[in-house]
Amino acid sequence: MSLRNLYTKEPLISIIITYYNLGKYINDCILSIISQTYTNWEVIIVNDGSDTKNTKILNRIKNDKIKIIELPKNEGQLCAFLAGVKNAKGEFICMVDADDILLPNYLKTLLYVHLTTNTALVSSSCGEINENSEITSLNSNTNKISIKQKTINYSEIENLFQTEENFKLKKVKAPFALWSWNPATSGMFRKSALDILKYFPNKEYWKTGADKVVFSFLHLIGGSVNISAVCYLYRHHKTNNSQTSLTTGDKKFLNEEYVNKLIDWNIKIRLDAINMFKKNRSDLIKKYNKLNYYKMYFKIIFCINLKICAKTIKAFAHKIIQY
Repeated sequence: MSLRNLYTKEPLISIIITYYNLGKYINDCILSIISQTYTNWEVIIVNDGSDTKNTKILNRIKNDKIKIIELPKNEGQLCAFLAGVKNAKGEFICMVDADDILLPNYLKTLLYVHLTTNTALVSSSCGEINENSEITSLNSNTNKISIKQKTINYSEIENLFQTEENFKLKKVKAPFALWSWNPATSGMFRKSALDILKYFPNKEYWKTGADKVVFSFLHLIGGSVNISAVCYLYRHHKTNNSQTSLTTGDKKFLNEEYVNKLIDWNIKIRLDAINMFKKNRSDLIKKYNKLNYYKMYFKIIFCINLKICAKTIKAFAHKIIQY
């Protein structure tokens, strides 16, 4: 028996899937998890008040490593995710959307980066698929660190579902609540860092966009790293947020609904975060000490920079023009 087997264990990873009427895609998502090269995982599916048809589809899933939690009503993505965290046994947590597909080395790659960088959040790049599971992009990352090739590498076509072994890492230095990552499924978190979210108010407001809250707070208290490796496939379909904008190559044209949502999210998360720090001052100081408490608090208050200002002005201008 090796020393590794005698003294060390591979960490358990808890994969939390928030599920709301996505029965059409859930089996593909589960199959991609079962196919992972890293095998020490558990899945917690939180059924967030789905209708009878979609609940029946979910209940057909039979696997000893998969646990299903039923919420009595639709409480929203953030509440559903935190309900999963309460039941998670893993030291590391993934927030997987039920309509996405994980590539085989997803868990292995994100865990390796966690163990070598000691950050609270690691976010990967992603490919894109449509509602018919057809691949539309091999690398569609918002973190802007993909490896730009001067020539076309046709070997990628033969290895669509292989995560690259050599990839770039970039430490994120963005202010609080400035989005610098890919969507929810891209991230793996340290469970210890998620504990701060039990203080966050108005969780029910975040029916969608829960990754905005989770990623922002983990980056605030434990730092984050983006990687260029493509680890999962993000699905565009009629009911997700991405479908509210027109994507044409590398340009995204946001419609009014999504512009308004972005404005509301950016205002709401900052006000709620400030109120959270005020209301829970003594608990947070006890947990993180006084110096770190004020350091984080002032980061939230002064989280405005030129990029945020430019995006906010652009969003408000876009909103005004419609009138």
